[in-house]
Amino acid sequence: MHANEPKASLQAHRPIVMSERGMVVAGHPRAAEAGAAMLRAGGNAMDAAVAAAATLAVAIPFMNGLGGDAIALWFDAKAGVTAINGSGKTAKAATAEAMRARGLSALPRRGPLGVSVPGVVAAWAESLERFGTRSLAEVLAPAIALAEDGVPLDRTGAGFFNGPDYAELAAAFPNLVTLYGRPGTAELGARLKQPAVAEMLRCIAQHGWRAFYEGPLANAWLAEARAQGVLLDASDLAEHETLFDAPLAIDWRGRRVHVAPPNSQGIALLAMLGLAELEDDQPSGDEDPLLDPAAHLARKCTAFRIRDAYCADPRRVTLPPDVLKPRFLTALRKSALEPVAISGGGDTSTLVAVDSAGNAVSWVQSLFEAFGSCIACVQHGMVLHNRAILERLDDDPVRGLKGGYRPFHTLSPALVTGPYGLELAIATPGDHGQPQSLLQVMRRHFEQGLDIQSAVEWPRIRHDQGKVVLLEARCPEAWTPLLENAGWTVQRVDGWSRLMGGVNAIRRMADGLLMGGADPRRECYAVAV
Repeated sequence: MHANEPKASLQAHRPIVMSERGMVVAGHPRAAEAGAAMLRAGGNAMDAAVAAAATLAVAIPFMNGLGGDAIALWFDAKAGVTAINGSGKTAKAATAEAMRARGLSALPRRGPLGVSVPGVVAAWAESLERFGTRSLAEVLAPAIALAEDGVPLDRTGAGFFNGPDYAELAAAFPNLVTLYGRPGTAELGARLKQPAVAEMLRCIAQHGWRAFYEGPLANAWLAEARAQGVLLDASDLAEHETLFDAPLAIDWRGRRVHVAPPNSQGIALLAMLGLAELEDDQPSGDEDPLLDPAAHLARKCTAFRIRDAYCADPRRVTLPPDVLKPRFLTALRKSALEPVAISGGGDTSTLVAVDSAGNAVSWVQSLFEAFGSCIACVQHGMVLHNRAILERLDDDPVRGLKGGYRPFHTLSPALVTGPYGLELAIATPGDHGQPQSLLQVMRRHFEQGLDIQSAVEWPRIRHDQGKVVLLEARCPEAWTPLLENAGWTVQRVDGWSRLMGGVNAIRRMADGLLMGGADPRRECYAVAV
């Protein structure tokens, strides 16, 4: 028997994938396979993570790609946790004053003005240099092959390219059609080939990651982007750097939970966990940890107030030393509650990887929304993200648009450690819902005792915006009157709604056994070594 052995559950629709030698769980089967193959070849968790991340960029191009960002956590079994900030800065020319001079009161959701420096390529390569054991060329090889051969469209891919969102975007941005085909013509299993992406990756593999930010390749794709109105210039690219820093962490239920520091919203997850522990609402036995869904939502919204106060470029905010301590949380809990939300995508890709030595990665990368800004550099097969649209065109000290600063980021990877090292690597897409989904899976697993696959599949609740709360159709009917009586507006959504994210998780037991959790709400998949 394992220490703290989770209870099996008949609720799960998928088996629990297990292994002692390593595992990758990712938002697409091909990415999980690419990462697991790297482990089989003797690579470590970071080698696997970068191989999987590059493959995700090819396999789900409308959710992530070379034109996006990444934020991740690395756990070294001997040295602890490092946060990896692969988000890029806004163009130095992109200031609130400059945008107001254009007659704007907010950045347009699509188009060139929301583009900031894509940081994902540097994050892949620099993370590999610091923590990996394989060359960049080796780990990019699976993604290059998939881009050349073509990724067979799964239900999610075919559904997106045949759906109304792509039709609307393609009508406004015809370069998308050049790269990905006409709306309504996708077939299940049809191969989406991306030769320009393959060539970009091959060039990066040959010349190094700096070629994406300086020199002929950088100048070429930047010229394409600037011709469409993007404000980035050569100095914005050349000055980009990936940040490696200490994570934020709190003790929770005898474990330690780690997240990325601002500009990531990971601090919201820690505040939610801290508030739950402060109120001592730990369930026992088979009890649902969300016995009081109204109180659960109140804690979430309180935590988001911390996020909104401090989640910005580290140069813009200073975290109070007691920001996650009981005294601070108690004072915040007693203050006026104002539910908040971040409007945006949820079109993000994630993966987790653990190797046989207990090293681990939680990795999140994104274009923010479906095809991000929709500004496509056709000759280079790349679409740029729109992360800067979350910045405001006023002088707000946290969220007011400033040139050359990293914008607020929803990407929030997480790791849980304990007395024997790593216990859980977990990540999910879902914009405003990311910390909400992570919270529910973690509480159902560690408190309710569900195995990790069952915890991932269990029905979820999500604060949407204002006083609106979304419940999956599988949630208890009794929750609706409880929430309505507390002043919430309840909307029931599909029983397996992608709005609730797509959680990827790996649980590591005391003896080193790995158990994978892959969310059927999206195309998540676990592959064991």
